[in-house]
Amino acid sequence: MAEGLNEGASPMTDDGAVSARVPATQSRSESKRGREREASSPHAGRFRFFTALLVGVGIGALIIAGALAHTGRKGAASGGQPWSSWSPPDGGTLGARDIADYVAPFYRLSATSQLAIVTVVNLESAAAASAQAQAEAEGTTSTTPSSGLQVAVRPSPTSSAVSLLSGNTIAYDLCGQSSTNNCTIAGQPSTNRLLLLRREALELALYTFKYVSSTENVVAILPPGRTEETGTSTLSKHLPTSDASATSKPIDIAVLFERQEVQPLLTHPLSASLPEEIPPTVDEMPKAPEAGLVDQVTARGLFSEQLQQAQDGSSLIVLDPLPPS
Repeated sequence: MAEGLNEGASPMTDDGAVSARVPATQSRSESKRGREREASSPHAGRFRFFTALLVGVGIGALIIAGALAHTGRKGAASGGQPWSSWSPPDGGTLGARDIADYVAPFYRLSATSQLAIVTVVNLESAAAASAQAQAEAEGTTSTTPSSGLQVAVRPSPTSSAVSLLSGNTIAYDLCGQSSTNNCTIAGQPSTNRLLLLRREALELALYTFKYVSSTENVVAILPPGRTEETGTSTLSKHLPTSDASATSKPIDIAVLFERQEVQPLLTHPLSASLPEEIPPTVDEMPKAPEAGLVDQVTARGLFSEQLQQAQDGSSLIVLDPLPPS
């Protein structure tokens, strides 16, 4: 029996020994395979580095794409459309000249004739006017007239006093190409032509307020025309269709724009106010979609205009309000 027990025990002992050896042998095999893998992949570390780098670049690209998409949605929500397709390359007086040179050629009497030549008036700066006033107060006024004009407004037709416009002012002179060389426009004056000139004045003003910083006032001096005069010297804001009336006389008209009055038009694209890319003709102007807006905005700023000399020898552009029609 002992032999039987011993014989039975031997296989059990051998099985246990085999079981005990298997893990050790497997561990050594796995370790060997690991060393073989490392030996067969000398660039494994570099591969892992570039893999991590590519993953990082991908994540960064996703972040940037998300930011751009958010910016695009924000721009679309806030109305990313530019105010105008053109803007002056310069600022200040140079910018005003750029605006005059850009706007004027679009307004035509015919395919070969421009409605008016637009130039920028040399106005005296507010700082120069202030310095001159200070010099007058100190009794050291120079007898040399100012090289620039000043704009003054008469509060009412019956007032003898005038007051200078406060704030920075840009003035445009619209001059027709008449053979008489007095800036009149060739041909018959009409209410339609005056309305087109008022449209041009409004476009000049809007560009100026938008792109010439610190501008508070814009004055557009229109070419001489004719306006009705009744027996009581009442002037109409509209030009007559006939030039042969004995109760009419030439008058220079200017349009005064103040920033605060047209500010709402500056918060929307220019095309919302003046929708045509090419301005209408004289005959088309009354039926243009913006005709009512132009008439409404410019009517309250219509003045008669004349050049006067101040007591100190300087020149003034005096704007007199037109009596009610």
